[in-house]
Amino acid sequence: MEKLMQEIVEYAEKRGIKPATVLQYSTELGGSAWKKWLAGGHCELPTADKIRQYMADNPAKGGSK
Repeated sequence: MEKLMQEIVEYAEKRGIKPATVLQYSTELGGSAWKKWLAGGHCELPTADKIRQYMADNPAKGGSK
């Protein structure tokens, strides 16, 4: 989970958006889910796959994510 969250943070920084916005765009989740994850929550593998696929399909400036 930590690895996924780090990927999201790095991607969000490159896009100039918040990590919660990445969740919103990729899975229709948002700030409440991100807050839960920061507090130690987790997501299911299909959700993680959707997020990673979104980031791959929508590369951030200056990176290949």
